[in-house]
Amino acid sequence: MKRIDQFENKKVLVLGLAKSGESAARLLDKLGAIVTVNDGKPFEENPAAQSLLEEGIKVVTGGHPLELLDEDFALMVKNPGIPYSNPMIEKALEKGIPVLTEVELAYLISDAPIVGITGSNGKTTTTTMIGEVLTAAGQNGLLSGNIGYPASQVAQTATDKDTLVMELSSFQLMGIQEFHPEIAVITNLMPTHIDYHGSFEAYVAAKWNIQSNMTAADYLVLNFNQELAKELATKTNATVVPFSTLERLTVLILKMVFFTSVVRKSWQLMKSEFLVATMWKMLLQPLL
Repeated sequence: MKRIDQFENKKVLVLGLAKSGESAARLLDKLGAIVTVNDGKPFEENPAAQSLLEEGIKVVTGGHPLELLDEDFALMVKNPGIPYSNPMIEKALEKGIPVLTEVELAYLISDAPIVGITGSNGKTTTTTMIGEVLTAAGQNGLLSGNIGYPASQVAQTATDKDTLVMELSSFQLMGIQEFHPEIAVITNLMPTHIDYHGSFEAYVAAKWNIQSNMTAADYLVLNFNQELAKELATKTNATVVPFSTLERLTVLILKMVFFTSVVRKSWQLMKSEFLVATMWKMLLQPLL
């Protein structure tokens, strides 16, 4: 775990508990932040809040009082399920308080490279398969994120010999700033969670955040079954690696893209020929 000081002595509000909020609160406390946790569940019904209070972290439960934001908070870390239409988040943004999700914290402290997976369908299956492939290849893929293991918790024990394999929802990706996976996968994009985002365009924009800090040295895997993905492929700085079950792509070129990374980056994740061959078998088997 990287020791960072950007939160030291900064007042941070963690909005909403559940697994991710509880993990974020403990991590921020460990990083020297002055943490306040606000959760809607009453204290007597809230074992997570009770545990955090016992550890010396301030908790405010039973509602979301807007006057809480009159304190001089430098940052809000919100539960991804809480919509941006929530009055607490709206007021925080009005006051110029950055609003993040805990996956951003995970990135900031992680010693391990990150493979990020998002999309409308197949995220959990893809995340699990990539983790198993990595582990079978001796690389130790650590599942995290929307798959049930808080990223900010898993990242604390990950080393540079591990790889964080992170399932990411659109809700989580709306709350990132510096988050930078070295490989990202967008499985597909369908009109879901419109009630949260307000429109399909806003939903796509949230998903597209996964590549916002990627460079040509990184790899973005896109589903070329969809015309939308082909259009998005022209709008990224990352090196695009397409796959499709409807058209035959140039397999040799795709493999060369990945093996070139061994020479260019000497990244541990890409050193295993077994890993690369297995990943491509997974993606391209329907075409062979």
